[in-house]
Formats: sequence, C-alpha cells, structure tokens
Amino acid sequence: MCDWWHVLPSYLSPRLPLVAPWASAQPIDHGDQYEPAIYLEYGQAESCSSSQEEYQLTPPLHGLRVLDCTIALAGPYASLILADLGADVIKIENPVQPNMRTIGSDAATEKPWGAKSSRVEKEDLGPYKGENGKFLITNRNKRGMAIDLKSAEGKEIFFKLLDTADILVQNFRPGVMDRLGFGWEDLKKIKPRLIYCSISGFGAGSPYAALGGLDLIAQGMSGLMTLTGLPDSSEPIKAGTPITDMGTGMYGVIGILAALRELDKSGRGQHVEATLLDTPISWLTWRAAEYWESGEIPEPQGSGNGTYRSFRCSDDRWVNISASSQKLFEIGCDVIGRPDLVTDDRFSSANQRTKNAKEITAEFQTAFLTKSSSEWIELFQRTAVPVGPINTIADILDNDPHVVAREMVVEVDHQVIGKMKTLGIPVKLSETPGEITMAAPTLGQHTSEILKELNYSEEQINSMADNKIIAVSS
Repeated sequence: MCDWWHVLPSYLSPRLPLVAPWASAQPIDHGDQYEPAIYLEYGQAESCSSSQEEYQLTPPLHGLRVLDCTIALAGPYASLILADLGADVIKIENPVQPNMRTIGSDAATEKPWGAKSSRVEKEDLGPYKGENGKFLITNRNKRGMAIDLKSAEGKEIFFKLLDTADILVQNFRPGVMDRLGFGWEDLKKIKPRLIYCSISGFGAGSPYAALGGLDLIAQGMSGLMTLTGLPDSSEPIKAGTPITDMGTGMYGVIGILAALRELDKSGRGQHVEATLLDTPISWLTWRAAEYWESGEIPEPQGSGNGTYRSFRCSDDRWVNISASSQKLFEIGCDVIGRPDLVTDDRFSSANQRTKNAKEITAEFQTAFLTKSSSEWIELFQRTAVPVGPINTIADILDNDPHVVAREMVVEVDHQVIGKMKTLGIPVKLSETPGEITMAAPTLGQHTSEILKELNYSEEQINSMADNKIIAVSS
C-alpha cells in the first residue's frame, strides 16, 4: 500500500495530467467550471511498483517554471528564492541595454554589450571581469534569456514562453507591463492558471501608485528611519542593507506559495502584489503597539536600551548582550562584578530599569571598558545571558564557523569569472532541500538553449540575433 503520500499538488506537474502517474483519476474539464483532479487519500492506491516506492525526492519547487521580468533588487530577490528552491527561473533581459548589469559597478560599465555578447578577459575589469557583483548575487540559479520585448518577434517568443510557465514575477513601474501587453488583465485571459506577482513601490489603490518607489524612500515613509539611529541625534538613519527590497521580495514569494496552494485546490491563478511601503509598515509591530498604547511617538532605538544593547569594550570592539529579564539581569550583574546593582532601588524591577535605562546602561558600560570583547564574550558564554560580537562583513563571511557549518557561503562556476563565491540558502529543508547549481547567467547565456526548447531553428535564432531581437552568448 502507498500510505506515504496524501496529495500530489497539481503545480508540481503543470504541463502534465494533474494526478500521480499511477493514479487512474483524471482531471475533468467542464468548460468554465473547473473540477480538480481527484486526489488519492492515504492508502487508497492498491499497489505500488518498486520504482514508485523509490520515489526520487527533488527540490520542492522542481517542475515549476518562472518568467523573471525583474530589475534592481526586490523582484530579483523574489525569483532568487524560487530558483533556490528548485524552480526553473528564466531571467528575461534587454538584449542591447541590460542596464541592471551595470548599476553600482564601475568595471561593468566598461564592458561592451550587444546582440552577440562574448567573453571579456580584460584584467582591468576587476575580479568579476566586467560582470556586476550586485547582479551576480541575486541572479544565481537562473537561466538567462535576452529578448527585445517591444518587437513583434520578441512578443511572439514571450507568449510561447508564457505557455510553458506557471509564475511570472515583475517589478517594473506600474503601467510598463500593461503597455507591452503583458499586464495581469491581459495575461489572465490567455492563461487563467498563471500566478502573476507584481512588486512595486506602493501598489494598486495607493494614492502614491504612480510615484517611484525605492528602498530608501520606503524606509523613510514607513517610519523606520526615525527608529534607527542614536536617540540624541536628529538625523534619520537607513538600515545598512536594502531591507525593504529584500523583505518585499520575501513577501512576494509568500504570496506566490499561497497562490500555488489555491491553484492546487481550484485550478485558478491569481495576481499577487507586494509593495516596498506595505512591507516595513508591517514590521513596525512592537513600535506600533507602543504608540497605540501610550500615544507617544517612539524614539530612535540606538543599539538597544538598558541591558539589552551593545557595549564598547577595552579593545574598542563592541558586544551585544541581552540581560533584560530579572534572572538574566541578576546573572549579568554578577558577570560584570556588580552584584550590588540588583538591590539598587533604581534597578530592582523591569519597570524600574526601563525608567532608569540610561543609568543602568552607564553602569554596565563602565564595567565593559575594563575587559576586551573576547574576554566578555567568553565570560557571558559560560552563563545563560545571550551574548554575541558585533562583526564586520569580513568577520562573518571570511572567518565565522557558523557560516562554514551552515554552508552560508558557497562557490559556483561562472561562465566568465570561473570560481566565485555566493551566499548560501538560509532555509534548510530536511527531505527536499534547495540547492545552488549554477552562477548568474551572462547576457543571453541560455537564449539559444531555451529557444530550441520552443522549437526555434538555428537559422531563426541567428537571424534574430543579427537583428538584435535577441542576444546570445558565445
């Protein structure tokens, strides 16, 4: 008896019958009324062959195809997650002006681009040989295709790709995809099962919808920049990495996965929206609760408050500790050699420590200046008080044993660069883990490969390349 499975989601085999290969049930098409395939309950199948018992586990999104019409960071980050989890992500770029490959990279701006791009071996283009590091870090595990989507031939290619796809992700400014004829309202008529994810600054229905949305703008508008920085400074501070871009990409993926579940139940696709401003607003959480409860506008948080914060040590390095509960506070006082602070009326309870946060911070800071950061970390690690260093990017990426143990930095082979590093996959699945199988594509690296999958001939491909309708990598 096959009692190890309950439902085979239809989206795992989107271009095949929506049932397990050994099941007799078939999808029933009643025109507009969709009836999904009949699922087998536990133990319903009468027998299993040896090959079925030895079912080959694959990454969880294996079998899904994603059209990646994204630029910058938020959109590519969403499709990156899908790619890392096994989806076949096809990155679509402009064959002549791949501007996202040059942003933020002086070397990349010197590299010649064109309809027939080729390897560039110039040493003066830096360690990435003219490729853009920011593009490389968010586009691994994707196949690259360069098409002029404004041309009639390019549109024809796009619609043929669409016929094979399950998901489309785009983060152009509102209206761009509509003008190309690739908006949600157009494509859902052609492919009702499509899951169409739009990532933008503000989203449909917002009075700001037509405005340009960027990470910095969203951080400021959401209030986050008034919470980040030092309490005694009036200058707003942004987070050191584009958190709203990446967070919005994550929310986009959450929406896509939820839409896949609905597709499995009803057979209907849908439009998924995630925006740069909604994302950080949803992160206000405790600060929003504090404002609604007290009516007071939260101030910048610095590195924390009281004994839940960073402290500078004698070697001018900083460490974080979390000694906020009563028990942990008492232990922390013992570690720094100040047990008397426990009985000090100013600090005798959590409420008192909150009222006198600056005073308790000053007491702890004075103690921390007597030892190095490594000494304090060792002392606190012997106790229940959480402690950790303030690492530089070099510290964490080059020297940290956690990064090695968890494979959070891995190497891939790039067509031009050769061996290069990329960040690992943060979500670990015990049975069907994601995997990093290839570096980011060069411009048009897989154009010919994918077009041949769509039954284009070599002659047609060469002709379109000559006419700059596509770019192919040689």
